[in-house]
Amino acid sequence: MSIYTTIVNQKKKKTVRQKYMIMGLAFLIPAIVTYFIFMGYPLWRTFYMSGMEWNGFGDMTFAGMDNFKKILLDSTFWDALKNTLYFAVFSSVFSVITGLLLAWLNMYMRRMEGQVFRTIMFAPTMIAPTITGLLFVFIFTEDIGLLNNILRSIGLSELAAAWLISMPTAKIIVVIATVWRQFGLTMVLCYAGLQGISNELLEAAKLDGASHLKIFTRILVPMIKPQIEIAALFTLLGGLKIYDSVVALTGGGPARQTVVLPMWIVENAFTYSKFGYASAMSIVFIAVVLVFIILLRFMFRGGGDA
Repeated sequence: MSIYTTIVNQKKKKTVRQKYMIMGLAFLIPAIVTYFIFMGYPLWRTFYMSGMEWNGFGDMTFAGMDNFKKILLDSTFWDALKNTLYFAVFSSVFSVITGLLLAWLNMYMRRMEGQVFRTIMFAPTMIAPTITGLLFVFIFTEDIGLLNNILRSIGLSELAAAWLISMPTAKIIVVIATVWRQFGLTMVLCYAGLQGISNELLEAAKLDGASHLKIFTRILVPMIKPQIEIAALFTLLGGLKIYDSVVALTGGGPARQTVVLPMWIVENAFTYSKFGYASAMSIVFIAVVLVFIILLRFMFRGGGDA
C-alpha cells in the first residue's frame, strides 16, 4: 500500500510540474514573440542588408563583402569608434567610482536624509539624454553659458572659454555629462548591495582596529562585487550607445572630433542613403559591444577568483 501511495504521489508531482511548465511557457510566449518581432527580425535584417547595396528605393544589389572592405578604408569610422570607446570607458569608470563613493557616504546618513539624498542623486538618471545634453549646453556654451558668466562675475574672465568648440575640452564635457546621467544608477545598485552586509561584521572589523577606509576597501567593495559588475555593465553599454547627448552637446564637432559610431551609422543611412554600408557598420559595432561585455565578465570573474 505504501509503495502504491508513493507511486501515485510521484505521478501527481510530475503532473503538477508539467502543468506549471506549460503555464510558464504560455506566459513566456508573448514575450518571446515580441522579442523576435522587435529584436530578432531587425537583427537578421541588418545582417542581410550588410551584404547589399541599397539606397532605400528600388531593388537591393548584392555586394558581398564590399561594405566591410569599405570600413577598413573609412577614416571617419575609425575615429568614431575611438571616440565611442573613449566615452564608454571613461564614463563607465567615473560613473562606477562616483556612484560607489556616494553609496558608501549614504551608509552614514540618517534614514530620512539618506532617502532625500538618494532621490536627488538618482534624478539625473531619469532625464532623457537629449535633455541632459541641452542642460550642459546651457552650462558650457560660450556667450551665455552659466560657467563663463560665473567666471566673469568673480573676476576670472581670462578663464572663460569656448568649452564646446574647443578640442581639448569638448570630449571631457561629453564624459562629464554622461557620468552625471549615469552615476545615480550605480549609487542605487551599490547601496542596495551595502544594505545586505551584516552590521556585526562591520562592528567586528572596527573592534579589530580597522579604519573606515580599510573597511571600505577590504570588506565592503569585495562583498558587493556583483552589484559593481552590473553597474559597470550598464554604464559601459550606456557609453557605447551614446548618441543623443553628443548630438545635443557638440553635434560631432569641433571638426568631427566628437563624432561617435551610432552617429556615423545614422548619418550614412539617413543622410547619404547608404543603408547597406550602415548595416555593415552596425554589425561591426555589435561585435565590438560583445567583445567588451565578454572582457568585462572575464575581468570581474578573475577578480572574484583572486
